[in-house]
Amino acid sequence: MEKLAELRGIVKRFPGVVANDRVDFELRRGEVHALLGENGAGKTTLMNILYGLYKPDEGEIYVRGRRVELKSPKDAISLGIGMVHQNFRLVESHTVLENIILGLG
Repeated sequence: MEKLAELRGIVKRFPGVVANDRVDFELRRGEVHALLGENGAGKTTLMNILYGLYKPDEGEIYVRGRRVELKSPKDAISLGIGMVHQNFRLVESHTVLENIILGLG
């Protein structure tokens, strides 16, 4: 299966906290993933890095085999990466797919 995105050795530190410590993560076409962990485990931080909201302190990001530097969500969106943020701004009357499409805009 085609590798769509890959995070290699991702490290992200905040004052007094290491949110991600050498994390590797791959997404391949046709796969479904779940990131599980306690609150504060770094799941959202990792996805914010893939979406260009945060810059990793260390590590590399690849999209479709090409190394990229995501400076903003605009860069991620241009590469086909979208994100539905973890908050309560979902539209209850919309389907899951419709809410995801809203997250891409």
